[in-house]
Amino acid sequence: MLKNVFVKILRDKRKTFAWWSLGVLFITIWYSMMFTSIEGIDVSAVNQMMESELIRGLLGGAYDLTTPEGWLGAELLPLLGPLIFIVFGVSFATSTLTGEEEKGTLNLLLTNPITRVSVYLQKYSAMIVGILALGLVFWFGNIIGTTSANMGLSFLSLAEVTFSLVLLGLLFGTFALALGAATGKGGLGKGLASAVGIISYLLNSMSEIVGSLEPFRPVSVFHYYGGGEVLSNGIDFGDVGILLAGTVGLFAVGLYGFQRRDIGT
Repeated sequence: MLKNVFVKILRDKRKTFAWWSLGVLFITIWYSMMFTSIEGIDVSAVNQMMESELIRGLLGGAYDLTTPEGWLGAELLPLLGPLIFIVFGVSFATSTLTGEEEKGTLNLLLTNPITRVSVYLQKYSAMIVGILALGLVFWFGNIIGTTSANMGLSFLSLAEVTFSLVLLGLLFGTFALALGAATGKGGLGKGLASAVGIISYLLNSMSEIVGSLEPFRPVSVFHYYGGGEVLSNGIDFGDVGILLAGTVGLFAVGLYGFQRRDIGT
């Protein structure tokens, strides 16, 4: 059983994933159903407020709350959606590698006839499956919510924005896993991933209103996520390519570091 690291991780994570799934289902359905609460209400003042520099800076743009795209683009997709996938990806990554190393079970695993490459690949594959599965839950929850609220959003549009969130979670999860694999310090992976996420979000959103930050916007990971823009205009495959390239690069760094490091030091 120890050799089948992939299956063991998924088995061990099933209860945690079940709670995550319930939470994501509730959040996605609730945010969609809240759209019905503004029917017949004059929200012109709120939309005017959305044009303010403060709100544009927080959300990374202005949204029309009377439209389904604008509602989800302002309420769910700018921050809460990315936060869900980033936290899930980072926590999954650190618990499956550095978490086991800190408990001493990783050393025990490596005494078996299994290579470090195989261990890393199986742990990474389990993380991919976990994030993809959460993406399916997010997509399914939005389908239920938007259909119930008669928002008229296509399943394809919801799938595209969900895919963008999956890529974001995978990138940050890979980043945390790579740091943990290279250093053996799970706290470092969590801390740096959190710092990069916060800085990236602020840089991308504040560049909407601070002209001097605009040239640095391509440095932000959130610039390639898209959020509400994906829901309105479709996915940008150039942005997808950049997120995937970053993920592959971090994966290679983590694999190299894991192979060369003295485990337990």
